[in-house]
Amino acid sequence: MELSRVRSRLRWSALCLLTCLAVLEFSARGPVRALERSGRDVNDFISPYAQTRVWLSGRDPYAPSNLRELWPVFPGPDFILKESVDGTLPAKRGLPSPYLDIAFPLLLPIAVLPWRIAICVWVLMCVLAVFVVAAMLVHLAGARTRGQLALMIFVSALLLAPMHSAIATSNIVTVVFALGMVSVCCLTKNRAGMAGVLLTVAIALKPTVALPFAIYALVSRNRIKVITPAIVTAILLLFLTVIPQHGRTLWWKSFLANNQSMFAPGAVDDFSTANPLHFHMVNLQAALFPILQNRALTQIGAGLIFGVLLAFWCRAVRRDGQLGLLDLAILASAALLPVYHRFTDAGLLLVPVAWALREMQDKGERRGFAAGCLLLASPFLLPGATMLHEFSGRSEILQNLSRSCLWDWFILPHECWLILMLCVVLLTVRCLPRGHKLVRSGQPGLT
Repeated sequence: MELSRVRSRLRWSALCLLTCLAVLEFSARGPVRALERSGRDVNDFISPYAQTRVWLSGRDPYAPSNLRELWPVFPGPDFILKESVDGTLPAKRGLPSPYLDIAFPLLLPIAVLPWRIAICVWVLMCVLAVFVVAAMLVHLAGARTRGQLALMIFVSALLLAPMHSAIATSNIVTVVFALGMVSVCCLTKNRAGMAGVLLTVAIALKPTVALPFAIYALVSRNRIKVITPAIVTAILLLFLTVIPQHGRTLWWKSFLANNQSMFAPGAVDDFSTANPLHFHMVNLQAALFPILQNRALTQIGAGLIFGVLLAFWCRAVRRDGQLGLLDLAILASAALLPVYHRFTDAGLLLVPVAWALREMQDKGERRGFAAGCLLLASPFLLPGATMLHEFSGRSEILQNLSRSCLWDWFILPHECWLILMLCVVLLTVRCLPRGHKLVRSGQPGLT
């Protein structure tokens, strides 16, 4: 008995020490970097901030010239003037950002603030969103608020490198992630109306990140109750979007032209090796293209793999009709595969990490699978692809290796393959016969 108490105290001491270190790392690599870069570098929020102000004035928020005119930092970067004039700004920089225009009414309360204040408010929101995500996962995992599992989920949220990168670049992903997690928790508490509203807001801000939560809601038993408020919210956002136009021409042509430029071969969002920054992506196309060397085949391959995974998951859900944390973990990892995602979006992997931590504590039949999931997710504690790319020019061994097929096929895009393997492991657990499932007392519907 005394020995178990000593072990428990040592475990708690180790967790508290790890928490302190995690807070320091999170602060240094996240909000501190974000605020340091806000005055001199381009971040992911500066463009939607300026575009919202352009939209409010009734002009085209996707026109590079309008973005240049209302750029909030003076003097702006040298490339803004040059590339907005020669028309290469969308292809080279991804500017203006391809946010849907229904996102602008949502960003308006922050966009009306001066830039220096707005970026501080935005970074604070992004940081708070990480804590909200962790809190929602603790709830879905059925963990005690002050228990070890809750603390481990909290620490995992602070240690994941995609979370650091998202906040450092002031990306919107953490806010959308939080909205999606809150909507799922609303579903578990039979508040489908609120879930529908939050899902619509998340989709308006960043559809690719909201995708797993939308699928989860549409498959749930309360989907009818979710759809109606979601449609009403979408109509309201569309109405608010039209108001500042003052009868002017719609700006969809500019939006589509910018997207075409951004995803063109060699452009900033292109998944092929023609894009020097393709290693920033975690969607499956970035891993398949070096092997297939064909854009159409790559898109078809990624789509087929996602379709097969989704079909197996739907079959498993139809078998028992229950949704839980494991299902959300499968969707969160699978949704990263078929469409464009940067490393910042890989913060969604916190969901499978939370599921794995819960199973590790239970010490049940699925503990081996959970350990495999944690092992596959552990490389995301570092920005691996970026580090490999940076060090490839400094080490002779890595330089020689970077010229090989092994580097292009597996080493540099290793994050894409890890996400695919993680999804396969999770889906394997979901498809196990009912007798292999571990029933959790007091947590109905959680698998």
